[in-house]
Order: sequence, then structure tokens, then C-alpha cells
Amino acid sequence: MDYWQVDVFAERVLAGNGLAVFPDARGLSGAAMLGLTRELRQFESIFLEPGTRPGEFAARVFTVEEELPFAGHPILGAAALLHHLHAPGEHAEWALQLPEKRVTLATRRQGEGFYAEMNQGVAEFGAELDAKAAEAFAAAFSSEWDRRHAPRVVSTGLPYLLLPVTAAGLAGARQQRGLDEELAAIGAAFVFLLDVDAREGRTWDPLGVVEDIATGSAAGPVAAWLVDKGLEPRGPGFALNQGRFLDRPSRLDVRVDESGQVHVGGAVQLLAQARLLVAPDRLA
Repeated sequence: MDYWQVDVFAERVLAGNGLAVFPDARGLSGAAMLGLTRELRQFESIFLEPGTRPGEFAARVFTVEEELPFAGHPILGAAALLHHLHAPGEHAEWALQLPEKRVTLATRRQGEGFYAEMNQGVAEFGAELDAKAAEAFAAAFSSEWDRRHAPRVVSTGLPYLLLPVTAAGLAGARQQRGLDEELAAIGAAFVFLLDVDAREGRTWDPLGVVEDIATGSAAGPVAAWLVDKGLEPRGPGFALNQGRFLDRPSRLDVRVDESGQVHVGGAVQLLAQARLLVAPDRLA
């Protein structure tokens, strides 16, 4: 069974967010998928199985801790690899069925790599925090809340608390502890720190151990929130930056179309191909 290493939201190799893609994971159990993700030490891995129609695939995404119902960069990276493997033309379209969400994508060849864009659907807006709660969450990251903007929970598949912070607050941010209980109370799964003026963000895993390099599942909510607040127009879109503090610069292109659909895209580079030397049943 082959798998690939790709870099997503990356203008060049060894930038953006790394990812392991298993383009044909038939025969692997969920436990094996989790075990392989831990073995490869990727922030996320994605496992695909062919669907019943051309261009359609079932997909499951894992971190080293758990399976995710939705993710951003794994879906984009998978679509780019599918284009490389199955579509000789310049443009292609795909549909990935996750456990709780179907995602449509368009890909095109770009330079030595690919460009992939996904439709995350219409965003759902949740709780908006008051000043006391905003200060408490900012303190949990040793950060400084940008008082011009109230934090809010927004989701296009995974619910993020979007926490506006100052430029200095973003640069000096460090998650001090796990926030599972506080996030559950407001209906969020993660916190995304956002420097609104610079259009730059950061986020960590729930325990605050690992910082994510580029977070496509948060980029969509950011776009929807900025448009809702009148800080960005519908249509043309903008670039969200992430990964600078990890020396993995990443550009996430985001836009909200006239119907309210949220789109997230970025460049993808194929880095390596490898092969498992054991049969799937030995990984159960």
C-alpha cells in the first residue's frame, strides 16, 4: 500500500502544512489509520477509498489523538494527489465524503505542483463572548485581546472560537493549558487567534502541545466572520497567513461567494511517495 507526503498551502516544498495521504486505504481499520498517523507523526493524515462514481471518494482524517469529522488541509492535499494520479488534464473536480460532511473541490495544475480549492458550505455562527470571557481566553494564551472585536464561535465543519488579538499578542502567544471544558461550554472545539489587521492567525491542539502550521478548517470561519462584520467583501477573497512562527510560511486563500458559500484554497506540492511493507490485516 502506497502513501504520499505532500505540503499544503505551500508555494514551494518544505513549506506549508505537511500531510500523509493514503490514496487507496481499503482494508485498513480505523485503529490502523490512527496507528499509522501516530507512526508517521503527522499533524493529520487522510485515508481514501474509491466511491461508486468517478471523482468521488470516501475519506477519513486522523490526528495523532483522534479521528476528525472535518479538516481543511488534508482534504485539499488529497484532492491534489488525486489529480496527479487520476486526471491527466489541467483541471479536475472531486467530491470527498467524510463521516459527517460531503465536500466538493476543484483542482488545477500550477507550476510544478497543484492548486486546490474546496467549498466548505455556508458558515454557522454560534456564541459571541463578552469582555470578561474574552479576557479569560486571551490570558490562557498569554495573549492580548483586541478589544475592537468580540470573539465568536464560527463553524464550516469544525467549530472554532475566533479570538481577535493584537499583533504583539499573536507573536507572544503560548497556550498555557488545556481548554476542553471552557470550549465545550460555548460549543467550540478549538481556539483560533487572529490578528485582524494583518490577516494572520495561530492555533494549537486542544491540549496546547502542538501548534498547527496552517488550518484550513479555521480559514473558512475566519472568512465568514470578516465578511459578516463588513471587514471583507463577498466575492474576491483575500489571503490568510499562518505558520510564520514555525518557519513554515503558509498562504490560505479564502472567499465567500454571493450565495454565502465559503471557499478555501491553496497551493499543494507533492514531496515524496512511500510504501507500507506489511499487509493491512497486520495493522488491525
